[in-house]
Amino acid sequence: MAQTKFDKQVEETAESLVFGIGRALAGRDLDGVKRTGATFWRAGTRVLPKVEGRVPRRSYRAGWQRLAFRLA
Repeated sequence: MAQTKFDKQVEETAESLVFGIGRALAGRDLDGVKRTGATFWRAGTRVLPKVEGRVPRRSYRAGWQRLAFRLA
């Protein structure tokens, strides 16, 4: 059975929402761009190559610290 245009749109929206929730719970940047070497347990210490412009201070925090802030 073929999907209608509406069904595809709903599926894409649901997928984006799930990815957004996953990024928030993983403590990652919500836009999906990795700017520093931070992991979930360790704070970031450097700016990754190909990153242009200013890097927000929150990007250097460890993922668990970002998650705690978002849940608070």
